[in-house]
Amino acid sequence: MPYWGTFTAKCFAQAFPAGVVSSRGVLTFSTDDLVHALFATGRAPGDEVSHGLASVWEFIHRVSLIPAYVRRSDGGGLVKSALARELDRSEKVSLSYALGQAMTGIFCQKKLGVTFLLHVDRYAGRYGVTFGTTRKRADLFGWSPRGWVVAEAKGRSNAMEAALPSTLVAQKRSIKSIAGERPWLALGCVASFPPYAYELLIDAVDPDEDALESIDVNMDLDRYMLAYYEPFLAAVAAGTPDVRDQGYLASRFDVLNLRVGLRRDIAARVRQAAEGELVGLHESVLGLLETGGEADQSFTTFPDGTLVGSNWADAMSLNDWRY
Repeated sequence: MPYWGTFTAKCFAQAFPAGVVSSRGVLTFSTDDLVHALFATGRAPGDEVSHGLASVWEFIHRVSLIPAYVRRSDGGGLVKSALARELDRSEKVSLSYALGQAMTGIFCQKKLGVTFLLHVDRYAGRYGVTFGTTRKRADLFGWSPRGWVVAEAKGRSNAMEAALPSTLVAQKRSIKSIAGERPWLALGCVASFPPYAYELLIDAVDPDEDALESIDVNMDLDRYMLAYYEPFLAAVAAGTPDVRDQGYLASRFDVLNLRVGLRRDIAARVRQAAEGELVGLHESVLGLLETGGEADQSFTTFPDGTLVGSNWADAMSLNDWRY
């Protein structure tokens, strides 16, 4: 990954089980990681029959935030562009929300080994699932080899307020079980921009308490996997076909200088599931991922079999972030 496309962020973790993640560390990530996380944590379902291209439009909107509002400092930190600082309050909230979700996704992948992180509402919207009367519900959930992970994501355009960790405790433990299993971890993650540092900072917390109105998510693993991959298939179908690697089904979004792809074998199996052969999808995908798969080194491949390639050198290198 080119120098301009790699970021570092200080990361502080509290109350995690021993040996899971260090209390102080650095999270290293790229623009491709940001793109992937913004896409994977999107809320819009990818079922084109019922929802059209909603997930693609949501993806384009969220991804375009990066070259517009994100810059790289001289030391490698993620900072906001001058345009981002001039947004009105509601626009800043929207940007902080998106960055909070993206950084939670990156934290879960890189620090906790979560391969398939999905927005709770995307699964619910795809299959008409309801979660009772509680509104204090975690944003994201995902499968990892060690068990299910539930995550509540927050973003702040300034410093994290002192009361926010208490709010995270209530929301992150709002899901008591998934497919009959208690989550391995339920964490809250905050991406903020403290005024004293102006660079993005990550705080993650994992206290053990359950919320008073915690719920059980009765989920089907095959449907979960279909909901995860459908938006990627929709994006590939919506872009301009880009055949550079026979192992990947990929498309370009030229206006964004962006390429998105999915391994052909996984894409074929997901399409079969969407057409009615749903049973066994989860095990099939895990089996395919064990076989590996390499692509052009100028792009980033992810553990879920997807591919992202962004080319935002000009945007990331602008000096419009300086105060």
